[in-house]
Amino acid sequence: MERIAIDNSGTLRSFYDGCQDIIRGKLIGNFITQSTSCEEQPTCLLIKGRTPESQNLLAKINIDWELRLSIYLKLVPVSGIASLINYPRRIDKNTRFLYFHQKTYTESCHDSFNDSETPSFSKTCATHIITEINWGMNIIIVLQLAPDQAIKIDPILEKITLSLINDTRAMRMKQDEKDLCETVISITVYANIDEFTKLTKLEDVYREIFKLKKVRNEHQRLSYILFPIRTLYPQCTENNLTFMCIDQSVAESLEVYLLQKCNELKLLRFRLNHDLPNLLQGKLEEQLKESHTCLGQIDEIHEQQLQQIRELVIKIRKEINIQNSIDKITELYSQTTVSNSLQKLTNILDELKTKGKLITKLQKNGFEYCNVANLGIRNELAESQIIDILFGNDSQKALLFSNDTFRNDDQENWTKLYSQMMEESKNNSQLRLVYADFTYSTYKLKKMTINLSKDLIENQNPSKPQPSESGTERKSTSPPPLLSSSNEFINILLLGESGVGKSTFINAFANYLHFQSLDEAQHGKPIVIIPVSFIMTINNNFDEQIIKFGEIDSNENHNDIGQSVTQKCKSYVFNISNEKKLRFIDTPGFGDTRGNNQDNLNMEEIFSFLHNISYLNGICLLFKPEVVQLNSYLYSCCIQLFDYFGENIRDYFIFCFTNARSTFFAPGNTRPLLNTFFETFSIKKIPFEKRNTFCFDSEAFRYLVAIQNSIEFDPKERNEFEQSWSRSTIESKRFRDFLCNQKSYRKNYEWQSNNNAQFQIKNMIRPILETIRNIFRNILLYNLNLSIKISATHANPLSMICYKCNRNPEKFGQFWILSDHIHSSLNMVSLIVLSFIHSLVKKYIPFINRVLV
Repeated sequence: MERIAIDNSGTLRSFYDGCQDIIRGKLIGNFITQSTSCEEQPTCLLIKGRTPESQNLLAKINIDWELRLSIYLKLVPVSGIASLINYPRRIDKNTRFLYFHQKTYTESCHDSFNDSETPSFSKTCATHIITEINWGMNIIIVLQLAPDQAIKIDPILEKITLSLINDTRAMRMKQDEKDLCETVISITVYANIDEFTKLTKLEDVYREIFKLKKVRNEHQRLSYILFPIRTLYPQCTENNLTFMCIDQSVAESLEVYLLQKCNELKLLRFRLNHDLPNLLQGKLEEQLKESHTCLGQIDEIHEQQLQQIRELVIKIRKEINIQNSIDKITELYSQTTVSNSLQKLTNILDELKTKGKLITKLQKNGFEYCNVANLGIRNELAESQIIDILFGNDSQKALLFSNDTFRNDDQENWTKLYSQMMEESKNNSQLRLVYADFTYSTYKLKKMTINLSKDLIENQNPSKPQPSESGTERKSTSPPPLLSSSNEFINILLLGESGVGKSTFINAFANYLHFQSLDEAQHGKPIVIIPVSFIMTINNNFDEQIIKFGEIDSNENHNDIGQSVTQKCKSYVFNISNEKKLRFIDTPGFGDTRGNNQDNLNMEEIFSFLHNISYLNGICLLFKPEVVQLNSYLYSCCIQLFDYFGENIRDYFIFCFTNARSTFFAPGNTRPLLNTFFETFSIKKIPFEKRNTFCFDSEAFRYLVAIQNSIEFDPKERNEFEQSWSRSTIESKRFRDFLCNQKSYRKNYEWQSNNNAQFQIKNMIRPILETIRNIFRNILLYNLNLSIKISATHANPLSMICYKCNRNPEKFGQFWILSDHIHSSLNMVSLIVLSFIHSLVKKYIPFINRVLV
């Protein structure tokens, strides 16, 4: 009997329990090993898309049906190439499987069993002994291709397939072929050799196969040849040595059922964890939560069923009540409980998908989506109360009341009302279109209607003002409505002391959102938002090694310890859903070793950068959870924030804690320090609660970067990082959902303060003065009947003109020009303005200043 080696711990003369397909120890004693080389031609297969071949991949890679049953029933933990069953992505027409198998040699010990020495097998629970081990390479590469590139990459994959079979050395790929291979969305490798699973590029895997073909001692176990103990030791009469293969027709029927349920559950899990959250953009959270609960209940029922089938399969293999066990298995998988539950959940997810597409369509057409159940609208409320809740103080709002039943049953009326609202918005650019969805509310909607505010109705009928049941009077002078981040971009300002890990946090957050597990991230392509560099202690000698991630960025200085790594403000944008993009504004850290003066300059730089931002959705304050005392500059930082944004900015504070694994993902000692700080702060009622507090562990991301840099770790540490990654993924989703629902803090509305007004006035001085200068220049040119061509030249965007330096006049034609000296110091703004004004007043026109930067 032969079994694929999914457990690499097997050796010659190891005990094997065929009933559960696990290794049970080893026969003690001396024996002679024989090694025989194998000259078989390698096998290489290319499987394209979701075809019958890809439906049962374990069978395609030659795992026999008995072992497949053990895998599907979870009798045996999977590893190596059998981990293919846990492939996390959806298999579709753009998925490709490249399978390579080569047996290189066989080890055996047939002649080492002495009939005179009969060991006791009563405690081993073994049925077989490993007498031969086949060694070689067993690899399957799973590629997810971009839809528009599949037809171009397939010929390359076919060339690679033939090359792996026939060639003795790797072919040289053309540059255009290499470029095409780089477009592959994801590459996941499952193999009996661990080195292959770390590779994420097709060409690297291809060349590594040829490299290891020649290194036989690097090859690993392919399969075990098993002999029954009763065959090797006929004199053994112990009952637990019995093993019988399940009838193949029974096994095939059972496998079809198990494989079908495994695939259905995997698909539902993928839809719930990936597709729907991205499609719904933080909406219908309650419905998603209920679907997760439903899936959990199905998992429990299915696991109970698997446990019953497991016990029956083991009985059959042990020849206990064979026919009765077969009948019970047939009865179990004939039950419709699991199938009906799966179908019910599938229907629910289909409805959520349809609703997600509707929300996307609404947003593209300028509508906001409102699930009225989230506003507490229920059957007990009067219609006037519902109107008040939905309109609030907004006089420029039009509401379309409907639910799924009305929309599906009366498509004609839905289309009519929908088109009517879109036409109305073309005539009124200030109009807010809102779809009020009553599907999930207990309130019984009577019909599908459009509801306008009283102001809108009066504007439509100026000669006949009359009350309306659809709205109440509202002030037309109110500012534009506070939107819950319906804008495409969510703007978040990151603040924190130097070394807290703001840049690393941005990278970690992007990867936690994209990859659900550390294993998925390791086999995928980690996302680089900002280049990071850090020192990590390795090996038992505590050597330090610099780990770098991403291309070098001049804005990130990793060389001066104690100084902020981020030199200037810079924004980084990436998608967090199908409709939303997150813009993190990374800033220099405070608490710089260069002193408070540098911190003040950094704050000036931050406010200067924010001059070009029309709104913020939050200010994210980053801390480490275990600090003895808060940075002394935090007080000054908060004072300047409130002076610049106004007191209302406190409601937009977000608290994020990095490296929170050591505090079990809690704020740790930093929380009481912050509470004390806010209690003594001049601005009161700063919200610091679970709702706006998030705890992450950047160490899991650092671990990922380290293993990408070929740093080796103790295998025991990986489990901690996997758990940390999973926990950070959950927290990242909560953070994403929080951000998607954040309202905008808009300049000149909520964002009002004397300091901001002064800053805006100061930024107007330069354009005004340049306009005056251009007028003077044009008057002079007009009087002389001349013309000149002015060309702007790019300079460092952070450069300033210094008027302290001597300016020597130079004559060009009939003009005297004063050349300016450019410096990059932020504290020269006021000096430049005063000097420039003084120059204009004193000299008026004698010189034409070339001051364009």
